[in-house]
Amino acid sequence: MNSKVTVQGQFNSTINFSMQQNYVPIVRNLVISNNTEETLSNLRLKITFEPDFAKEYTYDIEMIQVGGIIEIAPVRIVMSTEYLFSLTEKIVGNMLVELYEGDEVIYSDNHTIEVLAYDEWSGLAIMPEIIVAFVTPNHPKISEVLTKACTYLKEWSDKPSFTGYQTRNPNTVKLQMAAIYAALQSAEIMYNNPPASYEALGQRVRLSHTVLEQKQGTCLDLSVLYASCLEAVGLFPILVFKKGHAFVGAWLNEETFADCAGDDITALEKRIVDGSEEILLVESTDFTTGKGIEFEQALKHGKDNLNDISEFSCFIDVQRSRGSGIRPIPLRIDNSVMSEDGVIKDSREYDASKVNAPKELNIIDTSNINDSEGELTKQKVWERKLLDFSLRNALLNFRVTKNALQLMVADMAELEDKLSDGNDFRIMEIPAEWTLTLRDAKIFEIENEKELVQSIATEEFKSNRIRTFLKEEELDKSLKSIYRAAKVSIEENGSNTLFLALGFLRWYESNLSEKPRYAPIVLIPIDIVKSTKNKGYVIRSRQEDAQINITLLEYLRQIFGIKINGLEPLPVDEHGIDLAKIFHIIRQAIMDKNGWNIENMSFIGLFSFGQFVMWNDIRNRSKEIEANKVVASLIEGKMNWEAKEQEITLDNLDDKLEPANMAVPMSADS
Repeated sequence: MNSKVTVQGQFNSTINFSMQQNYVPIVRNLVISNNTEETLSNLRLKITFEPDFAKEYTYDIEMIQVGGIIEIAPVRIVMSTEYLFSLTEKIVGNMLVELYEGDEVIYSDNHTIEVLAYDEWSGLAIMPEIIVAFVTPNHPKISEVLTKACTYLKEWSDKPSFTGYQTRNPNTVKLQMAAIYAALQSAEIMYNNPPASYEALGQRVRLSHTVLEQKQGTCLDLSVLYASCLEAVGLFPILVFKKGHAFVGAWLNEETFADCAGDDITALEKRIVDGSEEILLVESTDFTTGKGIEFEQALKHGKDNLNDISEFSCFIDVQRSRGSGIRPIPLRIDNSVMSEDGVIKDSREYDASKVNAPKELNIIDTSNINDSEGELTKQKVWERKLLDFSLRNALLNFRVTKNALQLMVADMAELEDKLSDGNDFRIMEIPAEWTLTLRDAKIFEIENEKELVQSIATEEFKSNRIRTFLKEEELDKSLKSIYRAAKVSIEENGSNTLFLALGFLRWYESNLSEKPRYAPIVLIPIDIVKSTKNKGYVIRSRQEDAQINITLLEYLRQIFGIKINGLEPLPVDEHGIDLAKIFHIIRQAIMDKNGWNIENMSFIGLFSFGQFVMWNDIRNRSKEIEANKVVASLIEGKMNWEAKEQEITLDNLDDKLEPANMAVPMSADS
């Protein structure tokens, strides 16, 4: 029967009320092919459903030529709103596709469809952004939370009302997020564990009003509730999913991502860095009863959720999804919980003065940055021609060798400040009580043991000590190797190649590349000195200007078209360079590059390339070189001096020119 025609198409294997409300079709398109040697005519396509979760669909086809193909798109199947809205448990339904030629059935095929319950989410595998339909900012129960939140705003600030993004002040947005968090915390909601593999298979979602009424919810329920409250006051929430867990965030400015859903973790990482915050992430389970966790700590927990990249799944931008037509699902409103004035009945009182206001964000000011590229002088052209853009250059493709040593640093900006002020730091081995396995080609990513590293590094820093990730014997060998190589470079070339590299750009050669490359960003000229007080070595600044990795900047400009201005000269603060501002400028320039980010790593190493000595002379001794009249003329592109005429003959040669002053080859023995 089925040999006459072939019917193929795109079918949704899962459907629910939220999909129906947001016009997600059961059948996206159908393609019918004529497999016979004759024209087929008087055809009728018929699609029926069991049970009746959708109405019968028919489509008349006048004819299909021999070997012909026709496509039906869109396939306008009308689903039953009432049936899907009333469904309280998941069922397995059938869709029967039949093609008639006259009264004869020439094609028949049955498709299984999962029809989910009214409040059931399909998971991340099928249209993950449909979770936004469960974010319901307009339910009257949400107004109860916002009424409580206003009391916290009034306690903390002069403006007890929600203003969304109207003030254009990120700290005002943070205050509103904190007030909603405090109000939800006062609601005394209990936490339930989500079912296993819910993010892939989906789960029943307790809608916001249900969580508030039942006083319980999973991480997803709580995140949807918080997102509903944020959206209700005009903020733009984000739902974030990792393996077995969901949490929530919000934009600090009136922005959205380019797509409804994204799986690039760096898109979030680049926007949550201290001083460069564009998004705040909140651990939604922290406001559940019995925990007593303040908003600042919930922010830290939200940020820590991104520490393990292997656990990350995706994020969903609620406002961007709204722009794509995903609306909140209609809700049943129980008027029995409403008072006559429309406010939800609740006799409990909450003392807002007992909750601390959040700390203000210290947003980096880049308004005074000069965005102009500056004049392209002959000197800059010469410098750029000497740069090495091959991946053999450690300034573009850093690899850990015997001449590189990673430091355990909690605050790179503080380290730079102390070195700039003339402090010495003793380099020490890994703490004896801490066993550690290095990964990723010996580069230890600090996020692996973030809190432990920061705790150790902070305490040691107070005593002018810096720990490394090597045992004592290995450290001694590595430091000797670096010390000797740096000494040879000074003696033979007259140039220092020993630097402390602060911050590394993780970049990829192409959008398809899976191998990350690392390039140092800021280079501090240092010396390694044998300690006279203790055994071992100390590092100290050479009191020379810190350098931006100009090779990296020029490579990004020429290869990727990324122009990063405002770093020549480097921004400074009261102790030296402003490291946070430098990283912020670079992070803004690479914001749209998937996978790219700045890694908070610090290395002592030798950084040079083939023409480094010549490049170094032009860069650091430009005034001396320009003093030469020939070089000065080359820079200006014209002769700016006149050669003096000298009457030299064979008779007065020895009187006019002394051999000692002539640059000529001279004979010498071996």
